[in-house]
Amino acid sequence: MDFGLSREDKLFLDSVRSFAERVIAPRWVEIDERKWPIEEVAARLGEAGLLGIPLSSKYGGQDGTFLQAALAAEELAYADPSLATPVYMLLETAWPYVVQRYGREEAKGEVLPEMTKGRAFIGIASTEPQGGSDVASFQTKAVKEGDVWRLYGEKNMVTGVTTILNLPYGGGVVAITRTGRLEDKHRGITVFLALLKRRGRVTPGFSHRDWDEIGRHGLPTGYLMLEGLPVEDAFMLGELNGGFKIAMEGFNLARTIIGAASIGAARWLLDKALEWIRQRVVFGRPIASYQGVSFKFAELYARLESARLAVYKAAWVADRHYGGDVAFTIQDVATAGAVAKYLAVSLAVETALEVMKWFGGASYYKETNVARSLLGILSYYVGAEGAENILKLIIARNIIGREFI
Repeated sequence: MDFGLSREDKLFLDSVRSFAERVIAPRWVEIDERKWPIEEVAARLGEAGLLGIPLSSKYGGQDGTFLQAALAAEELAYADPSLATPVYMLLETAWPYVVQRYGREEAKGEVLPEMTKGRAFIGIASTEPQGGSDVASFQTKAVKEGDVWRLYGEKNMVTGVTTILNLPYGGGVVAITRTGRLEDKHRGITVFLALLKRRGRVTPGFSHRDWDEIGRHGLPTGYLMLEGLPVEDAFMLGELNGGFKIAMEGFNLARTIIGAASIGAARWLLDKALEWIRQRVVFGRPIASYQGVSFKFAELYARLESARLAVYKAAWVADRHYGGDVAFTIQDVATAGAVAKYLAVSLAVETALEVMKWFGGASYYKETNVARSLLGILSYYVGAEGAENILKLIIARNIIGREFI
């Protein structure tokens, strides 16, 4: 077993860290306060080669690995612990990879090169008002009308619709729709790359509004109403009624990179805390000297190391599976991704809360920025690619057996 990075991965990590320290870290609060638009950040990410890392160079990707994508997400989250920047990057890792894997050449050749340049955004339209994790019961319909499919229904918690409309090319969402009967459950699900804006022109057939979120303000999330949005056959991903497994693959990959982003934010929080507990004096001693603080710091540090290993392993498993190693199944990818997100996100939330206690009343001021990170992390604690109990369900089913759960 080798717990070190390869020379190539170290060079990649150094380049990402340099970019993050130079470009993102000095302005992350501006991103969170929407003074530096995410569309401009996207252009910088594209210039740095951080969009579509595991995609083929044929489409502007880096021919990279999911481990490298995890390393990038961690560094970007350390530089922007509000998580807006790493979330943008991780979404442009998982879902464009699904498009590359299952899309038709016409769709891939047009959209992916625009995405890797930061000129287009590819999001995910999954959650519906009546539920998020029960994909097999989704009601959004795709109906064939003439030579196009038309999408009808409601999607909630869709990240980046406003971003799509503000980018030069535009982009769209990987839309999970029903093309079979409701009683067909997962066997009636089809996935499309539904473009909301294409080549600079907004596609008719949808409306949207952004939610006023409590955190991670730099990247908007909102409600999407599909009102007959047209989608060409060429933008179907995979086969008709075969979209359920495709959607699950996207979530599996996203969970791993979410775990990496959470690790980056937790690392930033601990570093921020380390500086504080060394200099904050109470009763004539730095608070770091009290076991109530130092022992908890040690516990969080140890859990951070463990969670990081789980995240790196999940990325490694994905690389082995998609690299053709038959010893690693898609179920292995799903389990490892669920473990990575479960451990990393819960750790990051607990770290933020503990650090706020160490900062005391000062943590309640925006100027300390600790709460900014907590509010961003919470978006993945309460949901987004699976809340905690869904992750436990995935792990239990895959390890104990679906017949028992």
